[in-house]
Amino acid sequence: MNGPTKTIISKITKLLLAPKTAPYQSLLKHYGATQSLTRTKRLHAHLVTSGLLSTDIRPVLVVTYANCGCVHNARKLFDELPQRGTLLYNFMIKMYIAKGACFEAMKVFLEMLRSKGCCPDSYTYPFVIKASSELLLIEYGRVLHGLTLVSNFGSHLFVLNSLLAMYMNCGEVEEARKVFDAMKEKSVVSWNTMINGYFKNGFANTALAVFNQMVGSGVEIDGASVVSVLPACGFLKELEAGRRVHGLVEEKVLGKKIVSNALVDMYAKCGGLDEARLVFDNMVERDVVSWTSMINGYILNGDTKSALSLFKIMQIEGLRPSSVTITLILWACASLNNLKDGRCVHGWVMKQRLDSEVAIETSLIDMYAKCNCLSLSFSVFTRTSRKKTVPWNAMLSGCVHNKLATEAIGLFKKMLVEGVEINVATCNSLLPAYGIIADLQPLLFMEEPIATLIFKKLASSSGREISVLECLDNICLRDLPYRASRIT
Repeated sequence: MNGPTKTIISKITKLLLAPKTAPYQSLLKHYGATQSLTRTKRLHAHLVTSGLLSTDIRPVLVVTYANCGCVHNARKLFDELPQRGTLLYNFMIKMYIAKGACFEAMKVFLEMLRSKGCCPDSYTYPFVIKASSELLLIEYGRVLHGLTLVSNFGSHLFVLNSLLAMYMNCGEVEEARKVFDAMKEKSVVSWNTMINGYFKNGFANTALAVFNQMVGSGVEIDGASVVSVLPACGFLKELEAGRRVHGLVEEKVLGKKIVSNALVDMYAKCGGLDEARLVFDNMVERDVVSWTSMINGYILNGDTKSALSLFKIMQIEGLRPSSVTITLILWACASLNNLKDGRCVHGWVMKQRLDSEVAIETSLIDMYAKCNCLSLSFSVFTRTSRKKTVPWNAMLSGCVHNKLATEAIGLFKKMLVEGVEINVATCNSLLPAYGIIADLQPLLFMEEPIATLIFKKLASSSGREISVLECLDNICLRDLPYRASRIT
């Protein structure tokens, strides 16, 4: 048998005896779909020790790790690949975005552009446009928009919808509208993005108008459409418009939990408490958002007692309140001067180890102060983060509420010494303290550094010059204009 023949036979034998990678690839795809990271690592180890980590299985392993969210392993294997296709780049970009690492996603996209023989496709652009949207990189987003047009992906629906979302998220409402108006085909996602975007950018009336246009055009609305437009109805207090949307919900059978929650919130903000409660009571399944929306509705409409009663029912039913629920209930206790229930809530918060959350700390300080238990406010305050502005503001307001002007001024000075950043709320909390002091002399001879700091902060917030008289007037010290005139 001659040499060439032996070589051919040897190659055929190796091919026949070589283990097939197809079963391993199938397993890896399954592990990726089920996000089984532990099993993926075990199979990876087996492939390495068995010498089966071939070039055709490495890309599958990268995709599997990416689907499992294992950034380190996916990136390491990805970097070791001699050749990378568009699909692999897409998976890497998608993985980074899912992990909130949008900047890394953008870096992978730039690597893709620099690579030879690998171009972005209609799946790549929505990912990277989303990344620029999350990072609020509007100029980068415009460049991506241009690239989609040059590469003939500018008319793809997914790409256009991602551009709409990016422009709206970056506050470029007019550019979003231009893209929307130029679209030959609009999906329900396109309409929903515009409605939601207009509302979030402060154009509630336009959001409602776009929704009406959508319905008038015969577009089939979905749950997202309803959840996008109902906040606009609530903000505008357009009860009749909200009722029409509710009618569409029942007509289209869109009664999902998230839709019902939005209806409760809308009715409550429009003052329709009975309708809000009816939707709430008819819900087959209620989550913490449902309860919180209804509790907030009662508080918004001045019925704090009903809010507290509903909170107690919520606890009886075994539902764990969120930090938002707790802050609302503490506010209700403060407004009712209900120290007993406030202390019970504080006890529950401590057991659940939620008392370190800034919003809850602040609400506890405020509740105790308004219940005239400033010593308990100080007790909570001493355990807060000393660099957070909000708890300091709450403590200042608490001192003023309890007519402890000297303590408030002293606390403010300590705030400055500790390097805590002050804001407009700080100034507004402090200034009434000077009006409480009997002879008002500290107001007229306020330390120059403090006076300068306060008035500069108030002026910067309003974007114009502000006089001492105006400051006093704004904080309702209307009986002091003649004294203020002495220092203007």
